[in-house]
Amino acid sequence: MPQFHRRRLLAVFGAGLAAAVPAIAFAEGGAEEEAQAAKPRPKPKAKPAPKPAAAPAAEAHAEAAPAHAGPPSVAPEEAMSRLMSGNARYVEGYSAHPHGDAPRRVEVASGQRPFATILTCADSRVPPELIFDQGLGDLFVIRVAGNVVDDAVLASIEYSVIHLGSTLVMALGHERCGAVKATAEALAGKGSPEDADTRIGALAALITPAVRAVPTGSADPLDAAVSLNASHAAAEIFAGSRPLRTRVLSGQLKIVSARYDLDDGRVTPTRQA
Repeated sequence: MPQFHRRRLLAVFGAGLAAAVPAIAFAEGGAEEEAQAAKPRPKPKAKPAPKPAAAPAAEAHAEAAPAHAGPPSVAPEEAMSRLMSGNARYVEGYSAHPHGDAPRRVEVASGQRPFATILTCADSRVPPELIFDQGLGDLFVIRVAGNVVDDAVLASIEYSVIHLGSTLVMALGHERCGAVKATAEALAGKGSPEDADTRIGALAALITPAVRAVPTGSADPLDAAVSLNASHAAAEIFAGSRPLRTRVLSGQLKIVSARYDLDDGRVTPTRQA
């Protein structure tokens, strides 16, 4: 079965997926094995024993499972339009605050169908539901300092797309990102001594490629690194997940990167697939 080299996929994303799509082909997985025939049950006793206490919970879980399956929520283009329209309302100061009332809470209590997945920084100034003017059940949000992608983040994104129906994934960086700034300072030999014996270096390791990719002579190296870091995150999502790649190439999913301006509240897309 053919396999794709991760770095090659990242390079393809960076050069533009539209030109590379015709050259990419995916091998289908093997056929599933047939289920074994069930053994005949013994005859029940006159007074059957009560079910174990765990059985009702398992049955309830099985009944609830279909709520996590179904067709995509909306087309990828519609999902992007909803996000940008909501951001425009937020920027202009006319947020509608949709889907925030009690009826909506009751509506989504039994299941969720978020139309978009947002990977963004944990920064307290960048709440996706506010800056995109969305409400309960609209967005599947993953927040981590530096909006980086590791296995747990990628698995969460895959779950939101495959099981919940999201058709748009946005990696959102933001102006004056502290995680990106700290990484740049550490690479320049100016790291904080307070970070010693912490796990902060794990974040810096994932942000480092973007900082090092900033062109020499950039007018604002930090802001350039912020945009590149978001683009790298989008590329990692595409490269790291075959199911998501397949959906992108078939037009069922869009993966985009964007930058949020802390001063005016505007979200600007920087790359999409």
